[in-house]
Amino acid sequence: MRPVGFSTGALAKGDYRRGLELQRALPRARAVELSALRDHELQPLLDGLGELDLGGLDYVSVHAPSKLGSLSERETFERLAALPEAWPIIVHPCIVHSFAMWRELGPRLCLENMDNRKTTGRNAAELRVLFEQLPEATFCLDVGHARQIDPTMALALLMLHEHGSRLRQLHVSDVGPRGEHQPVRALARWAFARVARLVPESCPLIIESVVPPDRLEPEIEAVLEAFGPMGSGAPGLDASAPPAP
Repeated sequence: MRPVGFSTGALAKGDYRRGLELQRALPRARAVELSALRDHELQPLLDGLGELDLGGLDYVSVHAPSKLGSLSERETFERLAALPEAWPIIVHPCIVHSFAMWRELGPRLCLENMDNRKTTGRNAAELRVLFEQLPEATFCLDVGHARQIDPTMALALLMLHEHGSRLRQLHVSDVGPRGEHQPVRALARWAFARVARLVPESCPLIIESVVPPDRLEPEIEAVLEAFGPMGSGAPGLDASAPPAP
């Protein structure tokens, strides 16, 4: 089974401890993303790391703040650099301006593709420019962002063909027109299945769907169905060759 788990920010907005607590009731959830999506959440996360019980987890990453208000870019970088070296740091390209500074993170820096509200990092070409500046950075493919921009998933396939060697984790949810993270329903499952064969079995699936506690297990089931052996054979698109840009 693919490594799968939730973003704590999806389970409990702004409360990573509660997010971890909810995930502990899910036997198949062995991966987690600790979310500090708002910059005022980052220092409390750092302060509480020593008290966290991460036993039973095979994969841990941290989501950096998506925009900066109370912290400067350098302050954000310095706090993120203090995280355990084994944890990938998921970063939205829009907060990266001082490339030389962020290069110091090497492969710990994991850039995420963006949705249609942003002005960079939305497609393979825009990511290419970023990776040229950050040659050791890895890649978090957000399949919901990719589907929001291109429901055919040709965009996601192109990103995987060009940047798949950098792939570190996936973000999985459906994404609405205003960027809201929604459950993975039938059409989204079918769309995500079109790219599944290009995603290594070892790549963690981090679920960002916002669902109530009683729907967490069904959401894991829906995600694994999309990226499982049956899902990887979805009809209608040949994933063996890159689509046209």
